[in-house]
Amino acid sequence: MEKLIHSRSTIASLIFNGKMFHLLNPWHIEVDTNQETITIRKRNPFLIGFDEQIVSFRYIRSIMIDEHLFGADIHVKVVGGRASAYCISKSDARRIKNTLLEYNATKRGRGIIFA
Repeated sequence: MEKLIHSRSTIASLIFNGKMFHLLNPWHIEVDTNQETITIRKRNPFLIGFDEQIVSFRYIRSIMIDEHLFGADIHVKVVGGRASAYCISKSDARRIKNTLLEYNATKRGRGIIFA
């Protein structure tokens, strides 16, 4: 089961949730089940280069989806840190959650924990 999911903040969600400052530098989230990583990318405020956070989701503690009228925020808490992407579409947030839960179900013997 090899999946690569990519999503980014939507323009409508950024505008209606009061994050218009981030229209030029939206959040990007990528889930790679082959490498067991979640990558959050965001262009830095000076629009030169990217800030990138990569976390391994082998040890996920919690997944939280905060739905808004337009879009949703997703927060994935892993052992040793947290990864968050804001104002992505609701369907992408649910798809990421379901992918992580399906992946967890296939790896029962490897020590993945939900606490």
